[in-house]
Amino acid sequence: MKFITTKSFIPFVYYRVALGILIFALVSMGVLSPHAGESGG
Repeated sequence: MKFITTKSFIPFVYYRVALGILIFALVSMGVLSPHAGESGG
């Protein structure tokens, strides 16, 4: 958190947006399952 207070917040925003786009793309291509974390019971 010290990085955010001393530097710009923009790199963190870019990282989060890029990660979200990557996860969305993998789910839409079927590489990841959107229900993989759910328990069976």
